[in-house]
Amino acid sequence: MGIYPQHVALMTQLSAGEIVVRKGSENFFLAVGEGFVEITGERVSILTDMAIRAENIDEAKAEEARRRAEARLAEKLDDEEAALVNAALAHSLAQLKVKRRQRR
Repeated sequence: MGIYPQHVALMTQLSAGEIVVRKGSENFFLAVGEGFVEITGERVSILTDMAIRAENIDEAKAEEARRRAEARLAEKLDDEEAALVNAALAHSLAQLKVKRRQRR
């Protein structure tokens, strides 16, 4: 979703993924976890459980976290454990996507 000045007020859920923030002529790329976004005429507020700038992502650690989460999902887990592991997997995949896009 693109958000521009004078965007209609909106409150929505945020999925794990990538956010591009444009400030002036500079772009900042962030990997984010789940959360919420509130848009008003003057500002955008994001409440999330993870936000990491691309240059601060350790690709090797994110890849290892992805492998661990995928291995755990192959095990028999209760609903709560499965939700936690799925969240960890989404975090690591978001980080890898952002980091690898920056290399291109």
